[in-house]
Amino acid sequence: MWKIRKWFERKSVSKKEYEEEKREFEMAIGKPFIFLKIEMPGGFEDQRNAFLKLECDEDFLDEVKDLIKKNLLCKRETVETPSPDN
Repeated sequence: MWKIRKWFERKSVSKKEYEEEKREFEMAIGKPFIFLKIEMPGGFEDQRNAFLKLECDEDFLDEVKDLIKKNLLCKRETVETPSPDN
């Protein structure tokens, strides 16, 4: 029994290491990316299925990408704009 347990523990560790190395490789070679965990807002429990479908909704994902672009542009402008005190 202990051999089986040891095997499972080793498998989970190696999978975790694999996922970490895979992410590092993808970040170094490809475009950087992020994963977001978004909880369903309170008061919308009756729309659970609609909320879960957002994950695959291309229109929704495009809106999120646009929001990210706008946010990054605002941050870039804030950093590039010199303060009037200078």
